[in-house]
Amino acid sequence: MDLNGILVKKLVVGILFLGDDFLIFEDVCKCKFTNSFKLEADFSADPIWCNVCGWNLDIEDFPLSDNLQKELWEWVLEYGKWIDLEKDSLKENGFKLEDDHNEKGLQLFKEVKIQLGENFPIVFVPSKSAQLYNNLKNN
Repeated sequence: MDLNGILVKKLVVGILFLGDDFLIFEDVCKCKFTNSFKLEADFSADPIWCNVCGWNLDIEDFPLSDNLQKELWEWVLEYGKWIDLEKDSLKENGFKLEDDHNEKGLQLFKEVKIQLGENFPIVFVPSKSAQLYNNLKNN
């Protein structure tokens, strides 16, 4: 395939390889093409998102080890432990629990960056929901 004079090879479904070192995803989100990602935990969602349109992406589409994928899922399952969902309020130690979750996420992010390499630009988005709940409580 040729895209404006650049050799494009289809690696696997949805992933394109441009030239020597540039990877993009095709038709995996609301964008026609994307190569900008974010690692962010949320309830019942894969931890990798399109950083352009915000679409949740399948973690299996990324070249990550099975062990790292397992660790990421465990981290996602811990998301929101600082919120009392029955009372819709922040738990007493909510800020500490969220900080711990964000620290673990940052550690995992570093490993994700290593495994993905330079061809997959990705950023880490820490949770800020404890502050949101605290603001609701104080308003």
